[in-house]
Amino acid sequence: MKVNVVIEDADYSKFSNLQLCYIDNGVNRKVPLSFLSYERVFDFKADFTSIKFDFFLVSAIVYGVDNLLSRAIYSNDGWTRDIEVEFPVDNLADWSGKEEKLKQILDFLTGDNWQISFRKRERVDLFQPRANRRKIPRYENDTIASVSLFSGGLDSLIGVIDELEKLSNDKRILLVSHFDSKSPGPNGDQRTLLKHLMGQYPNKIYWVQSKLALSREDANGNRVTIENNYRSRSLFFIGLGCYLSPIDDLIIPENGTISINYPLTPSRVSSLSTRTTHPYVLKNTQELLVDLGLSTTIHNPYTFKTKGEMFVECSNQIFLQKIYQDSISCGKRGRRQFHFDNTNEKHNCGRCMPCIYRRAALNKAGLDNENHYGNFITKVSSIGNNDLPALFSYLKRKISLDKMKRDLLVNGNIDIDNLTDYAKMVLKSKEEVLMLFSDKGNRFVKSELGLR
Repeated sequence: MKVNVVIEDADYSKFSNLQLCYIDNGVNRKVPLSFLSYERVFDFKADFTSIKFDFFLVSAIVYGVDNLLSRAIYSNDGWTRDIEVEFPVDNLADWSGKEEKLKQILDFLTGDNWQISFRKRERVDLFQPRANRRKIPRYENDTIASVSLFSGGLDSLIGVIDELEKLSNDKRILLVSHFDSKSPGPNGDQRTLLKHLMGQYPNKIYWVQSKLALSREDANGNRVTIENNYRSRSLFFIGLGCYLSPIDDLIIPENGTISINYPLTPSRVSSLSTRTTHPYVLKNTQELLVDLGLSTTIHNPYTFKTKGEMFVECSNQIFLQKIYQDSISCGKRGRRQFHFDNTNEKHNCGRCMPCIYRRAALNKAGLDNENHYGNFITKVSSIGNNDLPALFSYLKRKISLDKMKRDLLVNGNIDIDNLTDYAKMVLKSKEEVLMLFSDKGNRFVKSELGLR
Protein backbone atom coordinates (compact mmCIF):
# COMPACT_ATOMS: atom_id res chain seq x y z
CA MET A 1 0.00 0.00 0.00
CA LYS A 2 1.44 3.37 -1.03
CA VAL A 3 0.86 6.25 1.38
CA ASN A 4 1.54 9.81 0.24
CA VAL A 5 2.33 12.47 2.83
CA VAL A 6 0.87 15.92 2.20
CA ILE A 7 2.00 18.80 4.43
CA GLU A 8 -0.31 21.82 4.59
CA ASP A 9 0.24 25.32 6.00
CA ALA A 10 -0.55 25.50 9.69
CA ASP A 11 -3.67 27.14 11.02
CA TYR A 12 -3.34 29.72 13.80
CA SER A 13 -1.98 28.18 17.04
CA LYS A 14 -1.75 24.73 15.45
CA PHE A 15 0.90 22.52 13.89
CA SER A 16 0.47 21.69 10.22
CA ASN A 17 -1.89 18.83 9.55
CA LEU A 18 -0.02 15.94 8.00
CA GLN A 19 -2.41 14.35 5.54
CA LEU A 20 -1.79 10.63 4.96
CA CYS A 21 -3.24 9.86 1.53
CA TYR A 22 -3.91 6.46 -0.01
CA ILE A 23 -6.25 4.71 -2.42
CA ASP A 24 -8.79 2.44 -0.75
CA ASN A 25 -10.82 0.31 -3.20
CA GLY A 26 -10.42 2.94 -5.88
CA VAL A 27 -11.32 5.83 -3.56
CA ASN A 28 -8.75 8.50 -2.67
CA ARG A 29 -8.69 8.96 1.11
CA LYS A 30 -6.92 11.61 3.18
CA VAL A 31 -6.51 11.04 6.91
CA PRO A 32 -5.12 13.77 9.20
CA LEU A 33 -2.19 13.01 11.52
CA SER A 34 -2.20 15.82 14.06
CA PHE A 35 0.17 17.22 16.68
CA LEU A 36 -2.09 18.67 19.35
CA SER A 37 -0.96 21.26 21.94
CA TYR A 38 2.31 21.61 20.02
CA GLU A 39 3.12 24.80 21.90
CA ARG A 40 4.63 22.70 24.70
CA VAL A 41 7.22 21.38 22.27
CA PHE A 42 7.65 24.73 20.47
CA ASP A 43 8.31 26.58 23.73
CA PHE A 44 11.26 24.30 24.39
CA LYS A 45 12.62 24.16 20.86
CA ALA A 46 11.54 26.26 17.87
CA ASP A 47 13.48 24.48 15.14
CA PHE A 48 12.03 23.16 11.88
CA THR A 49 15.11 22.85 9.68
CA SER A 50 17.63 20.61 11.47
CA ILE A 51 18.31 16.91 10.85
CA LYS A 52 16.98 16.31 14.36
CA PHE A 53 13.65 17.79 13.35
CA ASP A 54 13.70 15.70 10.17
CA PHE A 55 14.11 12.54 12.25
CA PHE A 56 11.35 13.66 14.62
CA LEU A 57 8.98 14.27 11.69
CA VAL A 58 9.90 10.99 9.96
CA SER A 59 9.26 9.06 13.20
CA ALA A 60 5.87 10.75 13.60
CA ILE A 61 4.89 9.83 10.04
CA VAL A 62 5.98 6.22 10.64
CA TYR A 63 3.72 6.12 13.70
CA GLY A 64 0.80 7.52 11.71
CA VAL A 65 1.23 5.17 8.74
CA ASP A 66 1.61 2.17 11.04
CA ASN A 67 -1.71 3.10 12.69
CA LEU A 68 -3.39 3.89 9.39
CA LEU A 69 -3.17 0.50 7.69
CA SER A 70 -5.16 -2.17 9.49
CA ARG A 71 -3.51 -5.57 9.24
CA ALA A 72 -6.93 -7.18 8.97
CA ILE A 73 -7.48 -5.28 5.71
CA TYR A 74 -4.06 -4.63 4.19
CA SER A 75 -1.81 -7.52 5.25
CA ASN A 76 -0.67 -10.29 2.93
CA ASP A 77 -0.87 -13.09 5.47
CA GLY A 78 -2.88 -11.74 8.38
CA TRP A 79 0.14 -9.80 9.63
CA THR A 80 2.75 -8.55 7.13
CA ARG A 81 1.92 -5.43 5.11
CA ASP A 82 3.67 -3.96 2.07
CA ILE A 83 4.08 -0.25 2.87
CA GLU A 84 5.50 2.38 0.53
CA VAL A 85 6.22 5.90 1.84
CA GLU A 86 8.14 8.90 0.55
CA PHE A 87 9.23 10.87 3.62
CA PRO A 88 9.52 14.67 3.39
CA VAL A 89 12.79 15.97 4.90
CA ASP A 90 14.47 19.36 4.86
CA ASN A 91 18.03 18.02 4.66
CA LEU A 92 17.59 15.78 1.64
CA ALA A 93 21.32 15.34 0.90
CA ASP A 94 21.93 14.03 4.41
CA TRP A 95 19.11 11.49 4.12
CA SER A 96 20.14 10.26 0.69
CA GLY A 97 21.49 6.72 0.98
CA LYS A 98 19.84 6.11 4.36
CA GLU A 99 16.79 4.35 2.89
CA GLU A 100 18.06 0.83 3.57
CA LYS A 101 19.02 1.54 7.18
CA LEU A 102 15.60 3.01 7.97
CA LYS A 103 13.97 0.08 6.19
CA GLN A 104 15.91 -2.39 8.37
CA ILE A 105 14.65 -0.66 11.49
CA LEU A 106 11.02 -0.47 10.37
CA ASP A 107 10.84 -3.99 8.91
CA PHE A 108 12.03 -5.46 12.21
CA LEU A 109 10.07 -3.06 14.42
CA THR A 110 6.66 -3.47 12.81
CA GLY A 111 7.08 -6.85 11.10
CA ASP A 112 6.25 -5.41 7.67
CA ASN A 113 7.93 -4.83 4.31
CA TRP A 114 8.68 -1.11 3.95
CA GLN A 115 9.69 0.60 0.71
CA ILE A 116 11.26 3.94 1.60
CA SER A 117 12.30 7.06 -0.27
CA PHE A 118 12.85 10.72 0.64
CA ARG A 119 11.93 14.03 -0.95
CA LYS A 120 12.68 17.66 -0.22
CA ARG A 121 10.06 18.96 2.20
CA GLU A 122 7.74 21.62 0.90
CA ARG A 123 8.23 25.17 2.19
CA VAL A 124 5.13 25.54 4.30
CA ASP A 125 4.37 27.24 7.60
CA LEU A 126 4.59 24.34 10.05
CA PHE A 127 3.44 26.11 13.20
CA GLN A 128 1.86 29.42 14.19
CA PRO A 129 2.19 30.13 17.93
CA ARG A 130 -0.45 32.20 19.62
CA ALA A 131 0.33 35.87 20.00
CA ASN A 132 0.37 37.74 23.34
CA ARG A 133 0.61 34.66 25.52
CA ARG A 134 0.97 35.60 29.18
CA LYS A 135 2.88 32.60 30.53
CA ILE A 136 5.61 31.21 28.32
CA PRO A 137 7.89 28.72 30.09
CA ARG A 138 11.56 29.56 30.30
CA TYR A 139 14.21 26.86 30.28
CA GLU A 140 17.84 27.03 31.36
CA ASN A 141 19.24 24.45 28.99
CA ASP A 142 22.74 24.69 30.41
CA THR A 143 21.43 23.22 33.69
CA ILE A 144 20.13 20.06 31.99
CA ALA A 145 22.51 17.21 32.80
CA SER A 146 20.19 14.28 32.02
CA VAL A 147 17.40 13.55 29.53
CA SER A 148 15.06 10.59 29.86
CA LEU A 149 11.96 9.30 28.16
CA PHE A 150 9.07 9.28 30.64
CA SER A 151 6.06 7.13 29.80
CA GLY A 152 4.19 6.82 33.08
CA GLY A 153 5.22 3.19 33.51
CA LEU A 154 7.12 1.63 36.39
CA ASP A 155 10.39 1.29 34.48
CA SER A 156 10.51 4.93 33.43
CA LEU A 157 9.66 5.96 37.00
CA ILE A 158 12.57 3.93 38.38
CA GLY A 159 14.89 5.27 35.70
CA VAL A 160 13.97 8.88 36.50
CA ILE A 161 14.41 8.36 40.26
CA ASP A 162 17.84 6.83 39.68
CA GLU A 163 18.87 9.80 37.53
CA LEU A 164 17.52 12.38 39.97
CA GLU A 165 19.45 10.79 42.82
CA LYS A 166 22.68 11.31 40.84
CA LEU A 167 22.14 14.97 39.92
CA SER A 168 24.18 17.66 41.63
CA ASN A 169 22.36 20.57 43.26
CA ASP A 170 22.56 22.95 40.30
CA LYS A 171 21.50 20.46 37.60
CA ARG A 172 18.17 19.29 36.19
CA ILE A 173 16.69 16.40 34.28
CA LEU A 174 14.53 16.85 31.19
CA LEU A 175 11.65 14.37 31.01
CA VAL A 176 10.28 13.78 27.51
CA SER A 177 6.77 12.33 27.23
CA HIS A 178 4.11 11.72 24.64
CA PHE A 179 0.67 10.19 24.41
CA ASP A 180 -1.88 9.49 21.72
CA SER A 181 -4.95 11.64 22.31
CA LYS A 182 -7.12 8.73 21.12
CA SER A 183 -5.70 6.71 24.02
CA PRO A 184 -5.30 9.31 26.78
CA GLY A 185 -4.58 7.07 29.78
CA PRO A 186 -0.80 7.67 29.78
CA ASN A 187 -1.38 11.43 30.05
CA GLY A 188 -2.93 11.02 33.49
CA ASP A 189 -0.26 8.50 34.51
CA GLN A 190 2.52 10.89 33.56
CA ARG A 191 0.94 13.84 35.34
CA THR A 192 0.29 11.89 38.53
CA LEU A 193 3.86 10.60 38.74
CA LEU A 194 5.27 13.99 37.79
CA LYS A 195 3.47 15.58 40.74
CA HIS A 196 5.09 13.05 43.07
CA LEU A 197 8.53 13.57 41.52
CA MET A 198 8.38 17.36 41.66
CA GLY A 199 7.33 17.20 45.29
CA GLN A 200 10.26 14.97 46.17
CA TYR A 201 12.80 16.75 43.92
CA PRO A 202 11.75 20.43 43.69
CA ASN A 203 13.36 22.58 40.98
CA LYS A 204 15.10 19.56 39.46
CA ILE A 205 12.74 18.66 36.62
CA TYR A 206 11.76 20.07 33.24
CA TRP A 207 8.94 18.24 31.46
CA VAL A 208 7.94 18.47 27.80
CA GLN A 209 5.01 16.43 26.51
CA SER A 210 3.86 15.89 22.93
CA LYS A 211 0.40 14.79 21.86
CA LEU A 212 0.02 13.02 18.52
CA ALA A 213 -2.99 11.29 17.05
CA LEU A 214 -4.26 9.83 13.80
CA SER A 215 -7.83 10.82 13.02
CA ARG A 216 -10.44 8.09 13.05
CA GLU A 217 -12.13 9.74 10.08
CA ASP A 218 -10.85 10.79 6.67
CA ALA A 219 -11.24 14.30 5.26
CA ASN A 220 -14.75 13.40 3.99
CA GLY A 221 -15.94 12.18 7.40
CA ASN A 222 -15.75 8.49 6.57
CA ARG A 223 -14.66 6.16 9.37
CA VAL A 224 -11.11 4.77 9.27
CA THR A 225 -10.36 1.30 10.65
CA ILE A 226 -6.96 1.63 12.29
CA GLU A 227 -4.28 -0.80 13.44
CA ASN A 228 -4.03 -0.91 17.24
CA ASN A 229 -0.68 -2.68 17.61
CA TYR A 230 1.37 0.52 18.20
CA ARG A 231 4.72 -1.18 17.59
CA SER A 232 6.18 1.98 16.06
CA ARG A 233 5.40 4.13 19.10
CA SER A 234 8.92 3.69 20.48
CA LEU A 235 10.53 5.16 17.35
CA PHE A 236 8.42 8.30 17.67
CA PHE A 237 9.33 8.46 21.36
CA ILE A 238 13.03 8.26 20.46
CA GLY A 239 12.57 10.81 17.67
CA LEU A 240 10.95 13.25 20.10
CA GLY A 241 13.69 12.71 22.67
CA CYS A 242 16.49 13.20 20.14
CA TYR A 243 14.86 16.37 18.85
CA LEU A 244 14.38 17.97 22.27
CA SER A 245 17.54 16.87 24.04
CA PRO A 246 20.13 19.65 24.45
CA ILE A 247 22.75 17.05 25.46
CA ASP A 248 24.09 13.99 23.68
CA ASP A 249 22.84 11.22 26.01
CA LEU A 250 19.20 10.08 25.76
CA ILE A 251 18.07 7.54 28.37
CA ILE A 252 15.44 4.95 27.47
CA PRO A 253 14.66 3.13 30.75
CA GLU A 254 13.22 -0.33 30.07
CA ASN A 255 13.84 -3.66 31.77
CA GLY A 256 15.68 -6.16 29.62
CA THR A 257 12.90 -8.74 29.78
CA ILE A 258 10.43 -6.54 27.94
CA SER A 259 13.12 -5.28 25.55
CA ILE A 260 14.04 -8.81 24.47
CA ASN A 261 10.43 -10.05 24.83
CA TYR A 262 11.39 -13.69 24.47
CA PRO A 263 8.43 -15.47 22.79
CA LEU A 264 6.61 -17.82 25.14
CA THR A 265 5.95 -20.26 22.30
CA PRO A 266 7.32 -20.63 18.74
CA SER A 267 4.04 -19.28 17.34
CA ARG A 268 4.73 -15.93 19.02
CA VAL A 269 8.08 -15.32 17.42
CA SER A 270 6.81 -12.58 15.11
CA SER A 271 3.24 -11.37 15.24
CA LEU A 272 2.66 -11.40 18.98
CA SER A 273 6.17 -10.46 20.09
CA THR A 274 6.55 -6.70 20.36
CA ARG A 275 9.96 -5.21 19.60
CA THR A 276 9.61 -1.62 20.76
CA THR A 277 12.95 -1.36 22.59
CA HIS A 278 14.63 -4.48 21.26
CA PRO A 279 18.44 -4.19 21.15
CA TYR A 280 18.38 -4.65 17.37
CA VAL A 281 16.07 -1.65 16.99
CA LEU A 282 18.13 0.52 19.34
CA LYS A 283 21.43 -0.54 17.74
CA ASN A 284 20.28 0.21 14.20
CA THR A 285 18.58 3.44 15.25
CA GLN A 286 21.85 4.51 16.85
CA GLU A 287 23.70 3.69 13.63
CA LEU A 288 21.19 5.74 11.64
CA LEU A 289 21.72 8.74 13.93
CA VAL A 290 25.49 8.44 13.49
CA ASP A 291 25.10 8.14 9.70
CA LEU A 292 23.03 11.34 9.77
CA GLY A 293 25.82 13.13 11.60
CA LEU A 294 24.02 13.37 14.95
CA SER A 295 25.90 13.01 18.22
CA THR A 296 22.95 11.73 20.24
CA THR A 297 23.61 8.45 22.07
CA ILE A 298 20.55 6.41 22.99
CA HIS A 299 21.15 4.43 26.14
CA ASN A 300 19.19 1.90 28.20
CA PRO A 301 20.91 1.48 31.60
CA TYR A 302 18.73 -1.55 32.38
CA THR A 303 19.44 -3.66 29.31
CA PHE A 304 20.55 -6.63 31.39
CA LYS A 305 18.21 -6.12 34.36
CA THR A 306 14.94 -7.89 35.09
CA LYS A 307 12.02 -5.80 36.26
CA GLY A 308 12.49 -7.21 39.75
CA GLU A 309 16.14 -6.21 39.78
CA MET A 310 15.24 -2.72 38.61
CA PHE A 311 12.78 -2.35 41.47
CA VAL A 312 14.88 -3.68 44.35
CA GLU A 313 17.99 -1.83 43.16
CA CYS A 314 16.29 1.56 42.77
CA SER A 315 18.37 4.19 44.55
CA ASN A 316 15.48 5.67 46.58
CA GLN A 317 13.48 2.72 47.89
CA ILE A 318 11.46 4.69 50.45
CA PHE A 319 10.15 7.11 47.84
CA LEU A 320 9.58 4.44 45.18
CA GLN A 321 7.55 2.28 47.54
CA LYS A 322 5.31 5.25 48.36
CA ILE A 323 4.38 6.01 44.77
CA TYR A 324 4.94 2.94 42.54
CA GLN A 325 1.24 2.04 42.62
CA ASP A 326 0.50 5.15 40.55
CA SER A 327 2.64 3.80 37.70
CA ILE A 328 0.98 1.61 35.07
CA SER A 329 2.55 -1.37 33.31
CA CYS A 330 -0.54 -3.06 31.83
CA GLY A 331 -0.48 -4.00 28.15
CA LYS A 332 -4.30 -3.77 28.02
CA ARG A 333 -4.39 -0.22 29.40
CA GLY A 334 -7.87 1.29 29.21
CA ARG A 335 -9.65 -1.82 27.92
CA ARG A 336 -12.26 -2.38 30.61
CA GLN A 337 -13.32 -5.77 29.30
CA PHE A 338 -10.05 -7.21 30.57
CA HIS A 339 -10.84 -6.43 34.21
CA PHE A 340 -13.85 -8.67 34.69
CA ASP A 341 -12.20 -10.77 37.41
CA ASN A 342 -11.45 -7.62 39.44
CA THR A 343 -14.10 -5.00 38.74
CA ASN A 344 -12.65 -2.51 41.25
CA GLU A 345 -9.35 -2.28 39.37
CA LYS A 346 -9.22 0.50 36.79
CA HIS A 347 -5.77 0.13 35.28
CA ASN A 348 -4.17 -3.31 35.63
CA CYS A 349 -5.82 -6.31 34.00
CA GLY A 350 -3.60 -8.75 35.90
CA ARG A 351 -3.62 -11.11 32.90
CA CYS A 352 -1.24 -9.75 30.26
CA MET A 353 2.48 -10.46 30.30
CA PRO A 354 3.46 -6.90 31.36
CA CYS A 355 1.16 -7.27 34.39
CA ILE A 356 2.63 -10.69 35.19
CA TYR A 357 6.21 -9.40 34.96
CA ARG A 358 5.23 -6.47 37.17
CA ARG A 359 3.66 -8.74 39.77
CA ALA A 360 6.76 -10.95 39.70
CA ALA A 361 8.93 -7.88 40.27
CA LEU A 362 6.80 -6.70 43.18
CA ASN A 363 6.78 -10.20 44.62
CA LYS A 364 10.58 -10.16 44.52
CA ALA A 365 10.43 -6.91 46.51
CA GLY A 366 7.85 -8.35 48.95
CA LEU A 367 5.17 -5.93 47.77
CA ASP A 368 2.82 -7.97 45.55
CA ASN A 369 -0.83 -7.36 46.40
CA GLU A 370 -3.55 -9.33 44.60
CA ASN A 371 -6.07 -6.59 45.33
CA HIS A 372 -4.36 -4.55 42.62
CA TYR A 373 -4.59 -7.26 39.97
CA GLY A 374 -7.23 -9.81 40.89
CA ASN A 375 -6.24 -13.40 41.56
CA PHE A 376 -6.70 -14.67 38.02
CA ILE A 377 -3.21 -15.95 37.31
CA THR A 378 -2.49 -17.45 40.73
CA LYS A 379 -5.86 -18.90 41.71
CA VAL A 380 -7.25 -20.39 38.49
CA SER A 381 -8.84 -23.85 38.40
CA SER A 382 -8.30 -24.39 34.66
CA ILE A 383 -5.95 -22.90 32.11
CA GLY A 384 -8.57 -21.70 29.60
CA ASN A 385 -8.01 -19.87 26.32
CA ASN A 386 -5.74 -16.94 27.20
CA ASP A 387 -2.05 -16.26 27.78
CA LEU A 388 -1.79 -18.86 30.53
CA PRO A 389 -1.32 -21.96 28.31
CA ALA A 390 1.62 -20.32 26.56
CA LEU A 391 3.02 -18.97 29.84
CA PHE A 392 2.73 -22.31 31.64
CA SER A 393 4.31 -24.10 28.68
CA TYR A 394 7.23 -21.68 28.80
CA LEU A 395 7.67 -21.92 32.56
CA LYS A 396 7.64 -25.72 32.52
CA ARG A 397 10.32 -25.97 29.84
CA LYS A 398 13.84 -26.67 31.03
CA ILE A 399 15.90 -24.14 29.11
CA SER A 400 19.67 -24.26 29.42
CA LEU A 401 21.85 -21.21 28.97
CA ASP A 402 23.08 -22.52 25.62
CA LYS A 403 19.52 -23.23 24.44
CA MET A 404 18.44 -19.71 25.44
CA LYS A 405 21.38 -18.22 23.55
CA ARG A 406 20.41 -20.14 20.42
CA ASP A 407 16.78 -19.07 20.75
CA LEU A 408 17.73 -15.43 21.12
CA LEU A 409 19.90 -15.56 18.02
CA VAL A 410 17.11 -17.15 15.99
CA ASN A 411 14.34 -14.91 17.31
CA GLY A 412 15.87 -11.51 17.50
CA ASN A 413 19.21 -10.61 15.87
CA ILE A 414 21.04 -10.26 19.18
CA ASP A 415 24.57 -8.87 19.22
CA ILE A 416 26.84 -11.89 19.70
CA ASP A 417 29.15 -9.98 22.08
CA ASN A 418 26.31 -9.55 24.61
CA LEU A 419 24.46 -12.79 23.92
CA THR A 420 25.39 -14.53 27.17
CA ASP A 421 24.33 -11.54 29.30
CA TYR A 422 20.98 -11.32 27.50
CA ALA A 423 20.37 -15.05 27.91
CA LYS A 424 21.18 -14.94 31.64
CA MET A 425 18.82 -11.99 32.08
CA VAL A 426 15.90 -13.78 30.37
CA LEU A 427 16.44 -16.89 32.51
CA LYS A 428 16.51 -14.76 35.67
CA SER A 429 13.22 -13.19 34.63
CA LYS A 430 11.74 -16.65 34.10
CA GLU A 431 12.75 -17.54 37.65
CA GLU A 432 11.10 -14.37 38.98
CA VAL A 433 7.78 -15.40 37.42
CA LEU A 434 8.13 -18.96 38.70
CA MET A 435 8.72 -17.60 42.20
CA LEU A 436 5.50 -15.58 41.96
CA PHE A 437 3.53 -18.74 41.23
CA SER A 438 5.42 -20.68 43.87
CA ASP A 439 4.65 -18.03 46.50
CA LYS A 440 1.07 -17.15 45.48
CA GLY A 441 -0.25 -19.99 43.32
CA ASN A 442 -3.03 -22.33 44.43
CA ARG A 443 -2.80 -26.12 44.34
CA PHE A 444 -3.90 -26.37 40.70
CA VAL A 445 -1.35 -23.80 39.52
CA LYS A 446 1.48 -25.39 41.43
CA SER A 447 0.53 -28.82 40.16
CA GLU A 448 0.47 -27.57 36.54
CA LEU A 449 3.93 -26.06 36.97
CA GLY A 450 5.39 -28.91 38.98
CA LEU A 451 5.92 -26.70 42.03
CA ARG A 452 5.64 -27.78 45.64
